Amino acid sequence: MSLPATPTSNSGRRIRLALALAAAALFPFLAVAPAQAHDSLTSTTPAKDTTVTTAPSRVSLTLSEPPTDSASLNTSVIKVTDSTGATISDGKVTVSGATLSTTVTKGANGPYTVLWRAVSSDGHPVEGSYSFTVQDPTPVAAATPQASQPAASATQTQATQPAAADSARPDDSNGPIVAALAAAVVLIVAAGFFFSQKSRRNER
Repeated sequence: MSLPATPTSNSGRRIRLALALAAAALFPFLAVAPAQAHDSLTSTTPAKDTTVTTAPSRVSLTLSEPPTDSASLNTSVIKVTDSTGATISDGKVTVSGATLSTTVTKGANGPYTVLWRAVSSDGHPVEGSYSFTVQDPTPVAAATPQASQPAASATQTQATQPAAADSARPDDSNGPIVAALAAAVVLIVAAGFFFSQKSRRNER
């Protein structure tokens, strides 16, 4: 024969049941609270998964909160690559409030990929990636070839060297005349010496 439940025992059961239901309701919020403490990416320029018709000169991303201190800014990274995989960002990140940005050069049309890393306002690192597409009708300016210029200047130098050598060479067009005059002087001196010796002999 069972004893009837007392009011005290029924009240204790109800309290324990209420506490169990309250803990079950709060458990999901307690589990996700640490994850929600980290900052998240709220917006980007150009916007994520969009197509733009003008290649951007800067890429920016905005977090839910700015970094906690200036030392955290030094660890911020934004790397932008074009459809060929070439890195078109300059490697420098500027921070204004919660917005981080970097300068980029124009790359090939197609999908651009942005890899980023920053420090959350709670001091923990956060990172991620996203992409956007560029369909700019203006072609990328082709680089002017520089290799042919030294060859051309070398050719010009070689062409001017003989001319410079010819201009520095002395003019010897009067050489035969000078030699003939020198020979005549020698003959005249020799003839004078011969006749002077002959006249001395005759005087004796």
